[in-house]
Amino acid sequence: MVRNEIEYYLVLMEMDSINWKSLNEKKFLITGGLGFVGINLVSKLLENGIKPIVFDFHNDLSKLDFDYIPFQLDQIEYYNVNVGNQSELFEQIRKLDFDIVVHLASMTNLTKDFVFARKSIQINIIGTINLLEVVSDKQLMSFIYVSTSDVYGELDPPFKESQKIQPASPYSVSKAAAEMYALLFQKTVKIPVTILRSFNLFGKYQRPIRITPIIIDKLLKQEIVELTLGEQKRELNFVENLLDAIYLSIIKKESVGKIINIGNGKSHSIRNIAELIANKLQRKDLLKFGAIPYRPNEIWDMYCDNSLSKEILDWTPKTSLEDGLDITIEWFKSKSQK
Repeated sequence: MVRNEIEYYLVLMEMDSINWKSLNEKKFLITGGLGFVGINLVSKLLENGIKPIVFDFHNDLSKLDFDYIPFQLDQIEYYNVNVGNQSELFEQIRKLDFDIVVHLASMTNLTKDFVFARKSIQINIIGTINLLEVVSDKQLMSFIYVSTSDVYGELDPPFKESQKIQPASPYSVSKAAAEMYALLFQKTVKIPVTILRSFNLFGKYQRPIRITPIIIDKLLKQEIVELTLGEQKRELNFVENLLDAIYLSIIKKESVGKIINIGNGKSHSIRNIAELIANKLQRKDLLKFGAIPYRPNEIWDMYCDNSLSKEILDWTPKTSLEDGLDITIEWFKSKSQK
């Protein structure tokens, strides 16, 4: 192959790749930027020379755990803002200029306990409406709302965007309602909204409050991991794959007004996931299956149809489950050695 042909194909490869630097002249606003996905997204932007505006509400900033945050607050343009507080949000946003919004701020609780209903309404629904309303007079390039696979509830998989959703918890009901409000603003006010329904995530900087980091954290500490029999199946996705989807949603105008599943389309039993992690750490003896009961109304299988993400975004997950687990385990090891 001659030199010019090689250069041509290199250019094509570069065009097809995820290139955050192509957005380094754009200003990002990230809500919920100190949550798990937000931390990974902020880190990605900083790595590529982009200093984002970050909203995240904390009653006591001294309690932030920087074992899980790989940057300091003075590296970003940080505001301690509650999206559920309309006057506070409006006052702050009207002073700022930005081109891209990634809305991650959320009250996340997967139980069916109605104690969390009002809080989920205030943050997830009213907070989203507040944000959409205050940015409606700005000329945005993109507004990405990261929703959740939990809106599908107890439907039979594979979950498709065209299905009638059946949210089964105060959290998932609130996320579903926020989706509808976001699409309403897109249609009536022309905010360029894209909704990404993310499936179960894992990766670096995730606190041990979800199944994957709990197992890794306990095994590294040589603690017993009590589990159900592990027959229920879940789709797991490495967080970097979601970041790729966010980037592609920003640059591809075809995504505006769409709801798009972001997942690999494969489920694995909790037993298989736990054993895979334990085998990598050579600590299978610490897994105790059947030690705890299944949840009432357990959902036995969850995975998505991701054909729309391929069609609209040209997105497929680059990092496999095994590779993602290797990266995550190494990060947890490095954290424990500090």
